[in-house]
Amino acid sequence: MMWLSLAWRSAWSRRQALAMVMVSVSVSVLILLAVQQLREDAKRSFSNALSGVDLIVGPRGSATELMLYSVFQIGRPSRNMGYEGFVALAQLPQVQWAVPIQLGDSYLGHPVLGSSPEIFTRFKSQGQGLQWAQGRPFADPLTQPEALNEVVLGAEVARRFGHKLHDKLVLTHGQSSGLGTEHEDHPMTVVGILAPTGAPIDRSVIVSLQAFEAIHVGWGMGISPGALKVASGIASVPDMKDLQPASLSAVWVGLHNRAEVFSVRRKIESLERGQLMAVMPGVALDELWQIVKVVENTLLLVGILVAVSAMFSVAAVLLVAMAGRRKELAILRAMGAAPLALMGFVLLESLLVCVVGIVFGYVLCQVFLMVGQSTLRTEWGVLVQPGWPVTQAWWALAGLCGAACLASWVPAWRAYRLSLSDGLHPPSV
Repeated sequence: MMWLSLAWRSAWSRRQALAMVMVSVSVSVLILLAVQQLREDAKRSFSNALSGVDLIVGPRGSATELMLYSVFQIGRPSRNMGYEGFVALAQLPQVQWAVPIQLGDSYLGHPVLGSSPEIFTRFKSQGQGLQWAQGRPFADPLTQPEALNEVVLGAEVARRFGHKLHDKLVLTHGQSSGLGTEHEDHPMTVVGILAPTGAPIDRSVIVSLQAFEAIHVGWGMGISPGALKVASGIASVPDMKDLQPASLSAVWVGLHNRAEVFSVRRKIESLERGQLMAVMPGVALDELWQIVKVVENTLLLVGILVAVSAMFSVAAVLLVAMAGRRKELAILRAMGAAPLALMGFVLLESLLVCVVGIVFGYVLCQVFLMVGQSTLRTEWGVLVQPGWPVTQAWWALAGLCGAACLASWVPAWRAYRLSLSDGLHPPSV
């Protein structure tokens, strides 16, 4: 305890210089812990980008491709699944609900997602459902035909283009705009705007499945029907049964009992003569995460290098200050301190500075994460969970303390040599 008190008093006498070193250590620890925390939370958030869905069903092919276009609306399916397959899987006794997904059109670069009104109650991201910033979901066109002109906007779409309720939109046929590719004869009216979630649905324009079919009545080979449809887009549709799609891009499925997911998966994949594929979202998203793992590891490496450089700054400050402490060391020798004790004294002082810096860095990291928790979720889709560092972070902090001791070995050895050579007669300069 005596040496600890002495080390603290010695550090306090040089508090201006060591305070800057401590700030450097704190910032480096903040970066390291923040990178580690965000790394874990980003992976967890990515795996839960679509939660509450037990299976995603689509045409047989690549599971990664199915996840990209059905969850993140990235790319487009090479082929669709038959609508009969959706009807058949929805009738399975183990299936609690099934939400159809239809993709293909866009609005100013944002994907148009056709589905049923049930999507607004079943969709969850990070375990949280959708909330409304303005308006309401579109109605069911089977009971209210005027819903064929209703559209719901994701938060990012509404913010980017400044849309509000009752605005009129013209959707684009396919992914690129050009002459004859706009659905000008079927304008849509904004009836709802979703609150930010950080999920891909923020970038989506959502219409009913029947509305998606209605705007394509009369189209062929990507060519607008023109005069074949009147301006309202509804008069050309003789009957609502004509708006039943022939195919779908994907289906989100929820089960009564998640323990039956494997048996239900086999049943679904046997439908439509084995042309369907059922994917468990969590497993597929974990596999998809491996694609970006190199970026994740690079960020962690940068954080470690920043932290290690801060540890060496402690050693540099102590080494520079050693010349001015020769008289101090000589006095300690006169009081009976052994050379090895002086060496441990310098090591203890540097370790004390590093530990205080690490504590401040951890506190700063938690404060920043709690303050930015809401923004990180709504803007970046990362659900942050502040708390004690994970096991890897504890190992990283222990490694920093070890690096501090190693970096402080040079000034400590210098103190040892000075105490032997100077004795009670240190240089006056």
